[in-house]
Amino acid sequence: MMKHLKKLTIGIVGWLMTSSSGYAMPLSLSDSIERALEFDESIESAEYSRETAKWQLSAARRRTGPTFSWSSRAEKIGGRDYRSYREAHKRYGNDGAYIFDENGNYLDFARGSTAYNNTFSNSLSISMPFYTGGELEGNIKNRRYGLNAADLTLENTRQTIKYQVIEAYYNILQQQNIVEVNESAVRMAAEQLNLLQIQYEEGERAYSEVLQMQVQKANYDQDLTSAYSRLKVAKSTLLSLIELPEETEIELTDKFVYKPYEFTLEECLKFAEENRPDLAAANYDINQAEAAVSSAKSGNRPTVTGSASKTIVANGAFQSDRNEQWAAGISLNWSIFDNKVTSANVNTAKSEVERLKAQVDALTKNVDLQVRSAYTQMKAAEENVKLTKVAVAQAEENYEIAVVRHIEGVDILLNVTNAQEKLTQARTNYYSALYQYNLYKAQLEKAMGIPVGLNVPLYVEAEQEGKSSEKSLAASEIR
Repeated sequence: MMKHLKKLTIGIVGWLMTSSSGYAMPLSLSDSIERALEFDESIESAEYSRETAKWQLSAARRRTGPTFSWSSRAEKIGGRDYRSYREAHKRYGNDGAYIFDENGNYLDFARGSTAYNNTFSNSLSISMPFYTGGELEGNIKNRRYGLNAADLTLENTRQTIKYQVIEAYYNILQQQNIVEVNESAVRMAAEQLNLLQIQYEEGERAYSEVLQMQVQKANYDQDLTSAYSRLKVAKSTLLSLIELPEETEIELTDKFVYKPYEFTLEECLKFAEENRPDLAAANYDINQAEAAVSSAKSGNRPTVTGSASKTIVANGAFQSDRNEQWAAGISLNWSIFDNKVTSANVNTAKSEVERLKAQVDALTKNVDLQVRSAYTQMKAAEENVKLTKVAVAQAEENYEIAVVRHIEGVDILLNVTNAQEKLTQARTNYYSALYQYNLYKAQLEKAMGIPVGLNVPLYVEAEQEGKSSEKSLAASEIR
């Protein structure tokens, strides 16, 4: 509830600031990630899944302890069966009476009876399992590994959300750069068009050249309109991820940078093998299934339960004048033959183990492929950054020369428009290469399992040492 209230408050404040004063909220990449991690619904869902797993483990553990039960009944009774008792009660009371003859000689003792108008009964019992053939122990392990898997699934969700925010943030940067390139192209075309119109009016240029540049500028205007549209969509995507109103004006404070990646492919693959949270969670799923096998085998073993009970019955509440009994002891139950139901359950559980192992093998291969693919594409984009940076400088020089030659009348307009096209394309290629390099690097880090909230190897190590989920989280938490 508090999380939703905070989300709403921040959203309203942001909207008021931007709508009332035209203020653009400065937004860094780290701030965007932090907001998404705090407010995203899929993270909240994963947190509740972990909470569910925690209580399931608690329930499994508590099944090993004693259970108390109390039952109570209060009934109005009557009918032929109780008539004689009522008559005895009417004549002799509850305790009975001595009978004498008319001369005072003792004859007999008449038993009395309760009225039997009501029946009150209370029963209190306690039972505790002493031995279940491994069923309870297997259930505890199953739920414990389920909680471990939930911890790692939550971390995997955080990493996924982080990548989605990075992708959205980078997409805005890319579209801003493309807008800038297209704005520059429109300005260059407008300058050339103005010059041509002046020269045409002075009789120095043909009208066909003016028309040619008008068409060129119109094409650039269309490209700019499309770029503005893509930028708007990109901003909407990020605002949705970080839970800000659609109307919020934002100003990104981070820019694309090129920084060579230090690690080799082999180092990245090894890191992913040890740190991918979904891979570690899948291994805990196998542990859960193996614990289920142990629980299933308990059907072939006896169960031993200790119990004690006391029951009282009376015509009045919480009295024992009609019945009072207790019992205490141990019961043993053993299903000698269950028509191979237990065997079928065991084989089912074993099949599930093998299925999950095959699933982990497939996931391992997929992780390997994700790392290799992202790394290879990042390296290709890195090379393109270097090449396109040089190409931009060359295209700028070529454009300047073409403009000067055209102004001096020693070159045709077509060479100017071609030079402008090449310059626009070179700038677009450069920004695209820079965008792809940074995006593929983010993909690589997601594929490797770069931690967000917890260090997976430290968590697994703490768990294998026998520490609880809470202590394992504390040992691996990234602050």
